[in-house]
Amino acid sequence: MDQTLMAEVERLKEFFDAVDKEREIAYDTARTLRRRSVKLVRDLQRQMDVDVEKELAECRVLAVQLSQTPNKFGFVEEALQEYAEAALTYSFLFGKPAPTQADLGCTERTYALGLSDAISELRRRILTLLRQDDIQGATAMFDLMDDYYHMILVFDHTDAVLPLRRKQDALRAVTERTRADITSIICQKRLEEKIPGFETRLDSEPEPEAGE
Repeated sequence: MDQTLMAEVERLKEFFDAVDKEREIAYDTARTLRRRSVKLVRDLQRQMDVDVEKELAECRVLAVQLSQTPNKFGFVEEALQEYAEAALTYSFLFGKPAPTQADLGCTERTYALGLSDAISELRRRILTLLRQDDIQGATAMFDLMDDYYHMILVFDHTDAVLPLRRKQDALRAVTERTRADITSIICQKRLEEKIPGFETRLDSEPEPEAGE
């Protein structure tokens, strides 16, 4: 038997054993980061009482650790993307300066992907503002959303470099749907102002008879 080949196989075995161990460690870290990031976005949208700065600082430690992993596994990128989304969503919703990729300690790729998802999160806050009858606040938030949507169109790279095109298409649809929602409500409010008792008359209209 070829002794050189046997030695090479043994070397490869040790190499992949190390990669496997590295993967197990990275997986646990990524799972923790992803869970905390998803929860943070949910808490922000629900306006829960949470120490966001402290949570983001602790998440950054995990993100830096994952970013320095020599072998980039798929779940690592997903966790870093969720973390970037959470940090950027916080800055958007509370008027904070947007953190840079270097500030967050994530990768360039996961920052860009997380940015797109964070912009989409603005729709949820806009809908909350509309339910609260805060048209002005919703409109201001939509203007920000629209500006950010057009901003990320600068990324026109192939998916092999940055798989963002699908997210851009989805964000365009979300932006246009949000524009339509706001426009519809504004038009309805104007109609109510012009026609006294508009809502009352709508509510009191008789149901059509069967067959009409």
